[in-house]
Amino acid sequence: MDNLGVRDEAARRKPMTPPTVCQPSSILEVDSCHVPDDEDWNDDFASITSSIVDYEFENGRRYHAYKAGSAYPLILEQDRLDLQHHVITLLLNGELHLAPLENPKRIIDLGTGTGLWAIEMADSFPDAIVIGTDLSPVQPTLVPDNVRFEISDIESDWMYQANSFDYIHSRYLLGSISDWQAMIQRAYKHCKPGAYFEMQDLDPRLTSDDGSLSRSPMHSLFCKLIVDASEKYGKPVPRHTQYKGWLEEAGFVDVREYLFKIPVNTWPKNKQLKEVGKYQLLNYTEGYEAIGIGLFTRSLKWQPTEFQVLLARLRQEIKDRTIHAYQHL
Repeated sequence: MDNLGVRDEAARRKPMTPPTVCQPSSILEVDSCHVPDDEDWNDDFASITSSIVDYEFENGRRYHAYKAGSAYPLILEQDRLDLQHHVITLLLNGELHLAPLENPKRIIDLGTGTGLWAIEMADSFPDAIVIGTDLSPVQPTLVPDNVRFEISDIESDWMYQANSFDYIHSRYLLGSISDWQAMIQRAYKHCKPGAYFEMQDLDPRLTSDDGSLSRSPMHSLFCKLIVDASEKYGKPVPRHTQYKGWLEEAGFVDVREYLFKIPVNTWPKNKQLKEVGKYQLLNYTEGYEAIGIGLFTRSLKWQPTEFQVLLARLRQEIKDRTIHAYQHL
């Protein structure tokens, strides 16, 4: 899901043309000719302005320490975060945004992660100041002069002046937000008249067009429990249909919603989506432990060994290309 809203009706500009794979109503065609799973799998393989650099450890994994317990217990894995950036860039045909930006001067990236998007935006707009915010200080220190990273909680009061940004961007904030409408209202408050707010997030709920998801009970259960555990943890997981209305309620106008189908492996015939599926397969096979173990052990009170059993079973389902599962972004 990519939602794009502008603050001022009079300042609206024509958004960039949506990518050709953005066709939510179409049924994805299955690729009936593919290499065996094992063969395909083996082939694919400025400065921070805060001194908050400590971490917490649990189950042998590292978590951020700043405001520990208030945010989704995601393990800090920079490579996987960069992989997610690559997946969205593929979906957007190499673009970093769909907003029709014209010489922006101040840009902020909410939940910047490794800072890769912010760094690439700074290179694309050298006259702009690009700020990346996150709870975890995992960003590089050698960055373009027009980038700065700050450790802050976007659910608290923002330290910036109102009406001060030309473009506000967020991506993969799922599990980090307790009140989505309040966060969107903060973004509206800090947009200049005519500025754009663009948010991209995944709906983790699995679906399929042909009913083949019924043969993936462990993967379906995992995604359902992620949603349930997040709700219990105080971080609700919105459906992809909810964001547009929230942007409009906050005051944004001419809100555009672009929905993408994200395959979980390489089953689609479409070459672009097959490439996306290849990286998602790697992302999930290697990353589901990072995504889930904190929630399952903290929120659902599972034992780590129980979680590992579920993980082993669902990994086999993820690789099965006769199961044509996808998620919405």
